[in-house]
Amino acid sequence: MSVSGLEYDAIRRSIADWQRLDQLMTGSKAALDAASTAGLPPSAQPAGTLFLERWSGFAGESAVIARGFADALTAASDDYLTTDDSVDQRFAELDGRLGPER
Repeated sequence: MSVSGLEYDAIRRSIADWQRLDQLMTGSKAALDAASTAGLPPSAQPAGTLFLERWSGFAGESAVIARGFADALTAASDDYLTTDDSVDQRFAELDGRLGPER
């Protein structure tokens, strides 16, 4: 736990989860982009192509969103850690003496 009461392990786990989701969605997008509609009947191929394009787009958008959350959590965690270190250092500099004894 930090000086401010934050649980850095929980934040790090969340970052890792969002990064895994980014990788999963990036892989899904690549798989959908590589998928073929050649096995479908000619009358169903346009619908199949549209389906693959749309879901590939959704997967790509989801990857970008997940990456954004991971980056934002990383930046926030870095800021919290810097602040915690600063506060901890200032508390360490305090002593209980008053007046000229300091």
